[in-house]
Amino acid sequence: MRAGGAALALLTVLALAACGRPAHDDAFRPPALADLPPGEWSRVPLSAPARCADGSGYELQVLPGDTREVIVVFQGGGATWDGLRVPLTLRLLLSQLGTRLYHPRVTDVPDAGVAQPPADAAIAGATQVVVSYCSGDVHWGDAAGRDDLGHAIEQRGASNVRAALAWLAEQALAPEQLTVVGCSAGAYGALAWAPSLQALFPTGQRSLLLEAGLGVVQVPFLAGPGGLPGWRVEGAYVDNGLSALLPIGDDLDYLERLVTAVAERFDGPIGVASTDRDAVQALFWYLMGEDRSRYPDDPAAEIDAWSLLALERLEALAAIDGVSTFLSSWVPDAIPRQLEGHATGHCLLASDDLWDSEAGAAFGAWWDALRAGTLPAPVDLRRP
Repeated sequence: MRAGGAALALLTVLALAACGRPAHDDAFRPPALADLPPGEWSRVPLSAPARCADGSGYELQVLPGDTREVIVVFQGGGATWDGLRVPLTLRLLLSQLGTRLYHPRVTDVPDAGVAQPPADAAIAGATQVVVSYCSGDVHWGDAAGRDDLGHAIEQRGASNVRAALAWLAEQALAPEQLTVVGCSAGAYGALAWAPSLQALFPTGQRSLLLEAGLGVVQVPFLAGPGGLPGWRVEGAYVDNGLSALLPIGDDLDYLERLVTAVAERFDGPIGVASTDRDAVQALFWYLMGEDRSRYPDDPAAEIDAWSLLALERLEALAAIDGVSTFLSSWVPDAIPRQLEGHATGHCLLASDDLWDSEAGAAFGAWWDALRAGTLPAPVDLRRP
């Protein structure tokens, strides 16, 4: 949801860009990984039914490199449901936080992805495949929905991921190391689709990293007709062998059950990371309540309320076999002045602080252990 590191190289836009390609062009074949320029970001357009919320074509974003490690990144970028209307004051706060409710079309990796690693970073040189996010449904949905202004949108996140998996399957890869990553909305996509990626790449070691997606929600979002049920997430659950978890109903502990079920299928360590007072997660939690028509009387108090629930969620997730947690009080420079001292950051993965800060160094060491196929000890870096 938060803007990512601007240090990423500019994307190479292929001549066959999806936005200029008719969605019904059945003869179209996307370029193969071997045809893409090595070491440069390229867009890979995919055919319908994959498409973005505004009806534009869908594209993967790929950085070809060493295929011994394949990093599959589920892009973040907000969410929208139930014709959600956000007051102007909340829109201004979203803007100050460097985010928006959702990305309606494919957004370049520099604006919503993983910060470009320096040459000496452990992940530098690996092949990266970014599952772009432009559906507003955390990569889970298959529905015609409404955006925050009440406009009709296509929420086909599940179709988009299926198209991405089909493209990956055609590349005949056999990585020694599979690294699945997602931040914010991407964390939920990475979690739900991890079993499918395990089935696609059954050999070698694998790891799953979920950041800034603790799934702390309110009952109106879970059980309301226009909330999560409006996304029609059943297909994503069925595709990944998770149908026993349906229906979700008003189960506020649904994420613990989802992580437990994925841990049993993924056969690799799972890391869950967050800051302790994430202003973006807290804001979306607030919007899931009954009264979302006004600016919260005390934003810091809303962050306090979310934080207590988030810490309980992290404790519950840490108790699941195969799961390690990372908790910090990382604060980026972009925190709005009215929230300074009250809020922590969102998506360290998308910030250059990942590579040049104390919190980033600790996170990197924890993530390196996870990527190596081991379960690192939990980390708690909260301020005293």
